[in-house]
Amino acid sequence: VWAQYTIRLPKGGPTRDAFAAALKTQGIPTAIYYPKSMHQQTAYKQYPVAEGGLPVSEKLSEEVISLPMHAYLDAPTQDRVIEAVRAALA
Repeated sequence: VWAQYTIRLPKGGPTRDAFAAALKTQGIPTAIYYPKSMHQQTAYKQYPVAEGGLPVSEKLSEEVISLPMHAYLDAPTQDRVIEAVRAALA
């Protein structure tokens, strides 16, 4: 399914908010679909979690952001998104 393309921002790079803002200035939307890990969401609070929590899941929920993705995303638009991502990470 062509619904989202999620990336993990590198350590030492821009914050997720700064990255999203940089892409927004280029007219490129971003989304954070899971700001909380599944085990931190209300619907899953009743389920057990491993002792010590789930630190990898929690870290990823703070570091990932999704870029535009759909079946009709043409090559020039893909290139524009790629260039904006590169510029935001530079």
